[in-house]
Amino acid sequence: MNRIIYITIMLFVLVASAQRRFENKTFGFSMQEPEGWVWGNNTDLALNLEKLDIDEEKLKKIVEDHKGSILILSLFKYDPQTYKGLVPAIQINVRERKNEDFDTFKSDVIRSARSFHGLYNDFEFIEEPYELKVSHIKSIAFTTKFTMNTDNGQQYRVRSRIYVIPWKHYYFQINMTDDLMGEDCSLEYLKLIKSIKIERK
Repeated sequence: MNRIIYITIMLFVLVASAQRRFENKTFGFSMQEPEGWVWGNNTDLALNLEKLDIDEEKLKKIVEDHKGSILILSLFKYDPQTYKGLVPAIQINVRERKNEDFDTFKSDVIRSARSFHGLYNDFEFIEEPYELKVSHIKSIAFTTKFTMNTDNGQQYRVRSRIYVIPWKHYYFQINMTDDLMGEDCSLEYLKLIKSIKIERK
């Protein structure tokens, strides 16, 4: 009996350890990838930066030169080419940080979030912007909902969870979307946020 339990535990450990951990050494960012999700067309720029020895000032300039934003990862729960419907998705960008005072930065983030009222008539907050710690960093998070119209006339009720993590001369913006009227990925997204590590260099 003890042997069966031991074998079961060992199998669980092997399966759990097979889950991939995404790491971007350039920006010191890592997280556990949701199991079974597929990579999108992630930018070659983020991958190429990993091969270079870049100091902080050069990195800041690179982000600025790319319109203030670099995509470092996009993930989809299903293959967007074959799945019918709204595909739950995760997108992580590094963006230019124009103000290093946290309170001012937070006000800028909230003002930017509220500007979506002009893009979607039914845009509203499910969770108003609030402060939390991601890894060791004081950050901002909020959840919104809105209706998205596709080119072929379909409509989807989208739930979008956004986490904003200020770090050095830039910030990480994590967008996680799913179908408000369909599949709820809340548990997967919460697990992802808890797994994030950002280096203290």
